[in-house]
Amino acid sequence: MNADNLMHAYDSHGVFRPLGITIREDRLLRLHGYRDLKKVRPVIVATAEDIARRAEGLAVPEIHYKRLKIKHCDANGLVLENGSRFHNIAFEKYLDGVVEVVVFTMTLGNALDEESQALMAKFEPLEVLFLETAGWLGIEWATRQFSEGLHISAKQNSLRVSCRMGPGYSYSVKGEKVRWSLEDQKPLFDVFDGDDLPIELLESCAMLPKMSRSGLYGFAPTN
Repeated sequence: MNADNLMHAYDSHGVFRPLGITIREDRLLRLHGYRDLKKVRPVIVATAEDIARRAEGLAVPEIHYKRLKIKHCDANGLVLENGSRFHNIAFEKYLDGVVEVVVFTMTLGNALDEESQALMAKFEPLEVLFLETAGWLGIEWATRQFSEGLHISAKQNSLRVSCRMGPGYSYSVKGEKVRWSLEDQKPLFDVFDGDDLPIELLESCAMLPKMSRSGLYGFAPTN
């Protein structure tokens, strides 16, 4: 973690741009079922390596975040100090003890989408498939960098960080899977009203660029 690029738990809002993105080709291959990498054909290994390096060069991680106090949280949903409302019974369990949240949006930028379209136009299905996976690995990498920064700065302020939650994901409540509706992308993006976000929220509540993610983390006192 680059200390100069670390957000602080008590920043009210900001932009975090993690540096030095790393995408491992061995993970990329294993995600596609290649368990024994010694038995993978050289052309496939070479393609995975090329795509991993290409994705690292194209990805430009950018995370916008805003800290807000919780006004109300129970089985009926979550209400923030600015009036934003989110609906999921899982909040009561997963945000237990949380007094503030950090709402975020993140993206790897447009270049990966443009490269994917160019590869599809040339009918390079393997490269398109690997690039899609490399983008997902890039989002996971950026998420870890953001999460690690939150944990470091939260610890410095005697706080603990909850698990990440996001619209479209499912959570276990009393033995059942409960999905946070993708429709809540709208109030989540409204938190950043007036900010110049590098992400477009479509009518379907999907995001562009494709390699984007949104959600929130909670902060709770450790004592």
